[in-house]
This record gives sequence, structure tokens and C-alpha cells, in this order.
Amino acid sequence: MDGLIDWEETKRFLRRSGEKRRLGAVIRSFRELPSTQAPAKEAARGGAPHGTVFVADFQSAGRGRRDRLWSSSPGVDLTFSAILRPNVETRHSSLLNLAAALAARCAIEGFFPPGCGNIEIKWPNDILANGKKICGIICEAAGDAKRLGYAVLGIGINANGRAEDMQALGPPGKMKATSLMAELGHAVSLPELLAGVLNGLEEFSGMVEAEGDRARLIEIYRSRCSTVGRSVKIQSDEGEFTGTAIGVAEDGALVLKAESGEETAFRAADVIHATME
Repeated sequence: MDGLIDWEETKRFLRRSGEKRRLGAVIRSFRELPSTQAPAKEAARGGAPHGTVFVADFQSAGRGRRDRLWSSSPGVDLTFSAILRPNVETRHSSLLNLAAALAARCAIEGFFPPGCGNIEIKWPNDILANGKKICGIICEAAGDAKRLGYAVLGIGINANGRAEDMQALGPPGKMKATSLMAELGHAVSLPELLAGVLNGLEEFSGMVEAEGDRARLIEIYRSRCSTVGRSVKIQSDEGEFTGTAIGVAEDGALVLKAESGEETAFRAADVIHATME
């Protein structure tokens, strides 16, 4: 492997799933890539198996949802993409976003002492630590009208960036981004962090495949999503909307209740928490 994060170190922290582990069975590590999404999608189109992971010490052109730039520093942050091939109908593919958010949240929370650190999910898949963004996720899926062919999950976590560097990512005088090191006061192991996310993905992405498990996944997600119950502003392709986020639908959509009482479900949008931003 060319990168700093290698399989031998990562696998020490991976939980086994039955006789054989699926997610993380193949990890390809690189010193630098424009983005881990591009080679992961190419590999997925070429038939790479479920659970293949592309991880880079540095992304020179990483991106998030709506093609926003994701900035990371060499050897400091965790940036990777995972290929998933769940046995699921295409209409359920959006739930992989929620599964990834839960996996990242659990992995990040695991580095905090019990009872310390407020790790939340902002719909659909931003992770906040003490009110500041620490992780972003993008999910790109392909398939036919009925069955999902594959999904590529791109995940970026601010891991070992200094607090002053996190400050530079937001407006002057207002920190809107943070890292594990900024919150904890010490660096964390990137292989351990990667394994933590993969362990969570193994569990939560598997829940997308069965109807009963999907319902349970939604319930777990609702209980961890700090957007629910807040006054929010929604920015979507259809325009800008305000109201109260009253829930998450069975397909993962955010349900907004306007002052008029009208309820609208949003499946793709940006959310601003009125009390936060």
C-alpha cells in the first residue's frame, strides 16, 4: 500500500461478521488522490466487490453534496469511499445515507469519554460535534428501475486538525467546523477511526436489506437526528422554505411543517438549523 492507513493496522480494530467479513475486505490506500469517489465509482462500474474501500491520506479535490469542496490536510483527516452492493430495491438506496450517518456518528462518539461530547446528526448526513461540523458524507448510487446495482459512500472526517485550523474554515470569530483533536485535546488513530466507521457500516447498511430492519433503522436515525423538532430553513431546487422539522419519513425524507400547517417531505435539500447558523 502507498498510503499511511494500511489494512494490517486497520483490521486490528475491525469486528468480524460471522465466518467472513464483507465490508473492508479490500482496502486500497493512497498517499494522494483528487477524490476517493472517482476511482471507487470506476471500480464499482468494473465489478469491484461489496466492501471495497479506497482511502487517501490527502484529497486535492475532495467534494461533498452538491459538488461542494471538501478541504483536508495531508495525513491529518480521514477521507475514504466504500463500495456497497446491498440486495435492495433502488427506491431504498437513500436509506444508505442514513446508515452511513449513524455509522460515522457511532465511530466519532466512541473516541469521547462516556457522557462527554454531544455528537449529533444534522439531516441527512452531516455529523456535528458540540454544534460544529466534523464529518460530511456523500452517497452516489446506480442501478436499474428496480434493483440497486451499487452505491459508493464517500466519507470525510476532520480527525487531527488543530483548533486554529478549524477556525479558519468558518467565518471570522465563529467556529463552524471542528475536529476530533480540537474537541479531545489529543490526536486519534486514523486506522482505528476508519475501522470504527466500517464496523458501523457493516451493521447499519445491512439493516437496509430487510423491511423490519429498515423500520428499526429509521427509528434509530430519528432518535439521533438533531434536526427533528427544530425550526429550520430548507434550501432546495424548488426554493426556500421555513418551518419546523417534525420527523423523518420511512424513505428517509425530512418532513417540514410550515406555519400554515402544511406538511412537505424533502428528499434532497440543504438544512439550516435556525438556532445554530
